[in-house]
Amino acid sequence: MDSLRKRLPAPRQDILAKESRSSPSITAAFEPSRISELARDSPPWYKVASRRRLYALLFPGAIVSYMTSGYDGSMMNSLQTVSYWDDFFGNPRGSTLGLVSAIIALGAMCSAPLAPWVADHYGRRWGITVGSCIMIAGAIIQCESTTFAMFVVSRFILGFGLTFCTTASPSLVSELSHPKERVAVTAICNTCWFLGAIVAAWLTYGTRVIPSTWSWRIPSLLQMLPSMIQLSAIWFLPESPRWLISHDRGEEAMAALKRYHGDGEETELVKLEYEEICAAIHMEKASGNTTWKSMVSTKGNRYRMFIVVCMGTFSQWSGNGLISYYLARILETIGINDSATKSLINGIINIWNFLIAISSALLVERIGRRPLFRISTIGMLVTFTSWTIASAVYAETAAHGAAMAVLVLIFLFQFFYCIAFSPLPVAYSVEILPYSVRAKGMATYVFTTKVAVFVNQYVNPIGLANIQWKYYIVYVVILAIESFIAYGWFVETKGRALEEIAVLFDGEEAEVITAAKSEVEIAQVEDLDRASLKKA
Repeated sequence: MDSLRKRLPAPRQDILAKESRSSPSITAAFEPSRISELARDSPPWYKVASRRRLYALLFPGAIVSYMTSGYDGSMMNSLQTVSYWDDFFGNPRGSTLGLVSAIIALGAMCSAPLAPWVADHYGRRWGITVGSCIMIAGAIIQCESTTFAMFVVSRFILGFGLTFCTTASPSLVSELSHPKERVAVTAICNTCWFLGAIVAAWLTYGTRVIPSTWSWRIPSLLQMLPSMIQLSAIWFLPESPRWLISHDRGEEAMAALKRYHGDGEETELVKLEYEEICAAIHMEKASGNTTWKSMVSTKGNRYRMFIVVCMGTFSQWSGNGLISYYLARILETIGINDSATKSLINGIINIWNFLIAISSALLVERIGRRPLFRISTIGMLVTFTSWTIASAVYAETAAHGAAMAVLVLIFLFQFFYCIAFSPLPVAYSVEILPYSVRAKGMATYVFTTKVAVFVNQYVNPIGLANIQWKYYIVYVVILAIESFIAYGWFVETKGRALEEIAVLFDGEEAEVITAAKSEVEIAQVEDLDRASLKKA
């Protein structure tokens, strides 16, 4: 404000000084911590009817998008223990088994350029709707498959639709959630991976005893369940206020903010949110930072994309892919061959994962991002190294104790993985991306994730079949690199509103925040000046 006064004629300085004394909210409106302070003082969501309705709609409408990925991983894991599936498709192993699992990632990669275009031009809700419809079609074809090729094509279609949902859903969740719960609610998105995995694991555990191909066709058909849930709820949600403002529909955006963030009233928090979103989007449009090229055109955006790519890669190349898709093969390497036992372990480990992930999601804002990433990567490195050693001992001695040690270490490894890389990759990626490139950035995250998944799923069964426990050494090296990067390069975003995180990447002179302050301050001064002239 002081720097602005110096640039104004004397009469305007007096008006601004007078207004600043009488209305501190003018200067407070764009203080980086103001929205966060107001959000912290807000009552918890369960005491506010409007926020209870919001989250009751957000969960089925958007958050369950990630159930499909978890369902798929767990289903494919379990189907490997179902003799009717194994025999029907010619006992796929090695690269053939890798192709069946990995093709869904290839489908997701192919739709990555289209998904942000739909989300940006037609809205987050249409992105979710398009993706859900495609996945329902894919699940029906998967259930009706009569050949191996048909089964593979159906899984490609499922993946193609998945990117639309996982690009639009976290953006809608983050942009609609109240600032007080934004981090926790967005973090819960990715933990739904395990919710889908639990459903698939126990469903397949029950259907495995059906003496026909329906033992695998039923789980295949029900993969469309999350998509059906989304279609039934998504159009009861409002569109993202940020998307509405960017398309000159400010009244609708204000109505949505008032209804869900102000409990029907235009509170100070609602006003500040609206003003900050308007200013940020206006300046992003004016700067032209809305293209694919703009994602790497500035130092701050390059740093953001580095982290987004790390999130997508680390979430899949930490050794967790072995457990998610090939647990049955891993258990065979330590002498557990009974299909019922393997299915039971798969069901239990997914419940364990979900409980750890959801607990961590609720504590993210209290603990912080960097501590969780550091504890997670170092913990995974230690436990995976121990797991590798125990596997080597079992391979040499066939000792029962070594086998049990591997099983325990798998659960410990999943604990360290789930405290950070279940809740945070999506939530962290969404919050560090400014609105102008948020959909494109999330599409990049999905694309990176699916590239990692594709390579992972295709290579893992080959590695396990050919060199068994020695293949784990690859992940020990990768985890050492992850620990180094997470310790030194991941930025803490704790305690900041969505539009305010730009300062951490672009510095105190962040284009959006600085320009937004100046524009709004000047506009307020001009309004005051016009009012004083009228009185004169």
